Amino acid sequence: MAEGGKYDLTIWPYHAMLGGIGHAVASLVEEAFFFHTIARSSQPDFQVKGDNPLTEHYSMLGPEVTEGPDGDRLAGRNTELIEKLLAFDAVVVAGQAKSHCMAWTIDDLLRDELVGERLAERTYLLEDCTSRVVVPGVVDYTDEADAAFERYAAAGMHVVRSTEPIERWPGLGL
Repeated sequence: MAEGGKYDLTIWPYHAMLGGIGHAVASLVEEAFFFHTIARSSQPDFQVKGDNPLTEHYSMLGPEVTEGPDGDRLAGRNTELIEKLLAFDAVVVAGQAKSHCMAWTIDDLLRDELVGERLAERTYLLEDCTSRVVVPGVVDYTDEADAAFERYAAAGMHVVRSTEPIERWPGLGL
């Protein structure tokens, strides 16, 4: 494990670049956002990460490396997003990748004592709406992804499937 308790730093091929197809919201998901916006009069809040080319940015909550070699500030925590999450009765999480970006975002939430405990019981992880990083014959992070979800369940988060009716999700009291 690396110094920060995560995997060794990996230089990934370019992917999900702002303005590219890999960054775009899938049309079916965008349609669901639009329907929700109209039905609930609720504007979606898209969060962009990784806008500083001098640091990694796996977690939605901020990079692991926040200072440059001369001590200059590169980036910080997304406290606005954290405060927004704390205001909700339920937080549903889906995304890529179960073994990396999504996992490090959840780890960052749980590591923050003021946030993790308050948010854990209200968090629902859509297990079937994420996947781990696997490059056949090169690397397979399946075990790490599964271990991460076990940690999150042990911390009080709910691992659910998108095919389960929300009424049956534990802890919602619907």
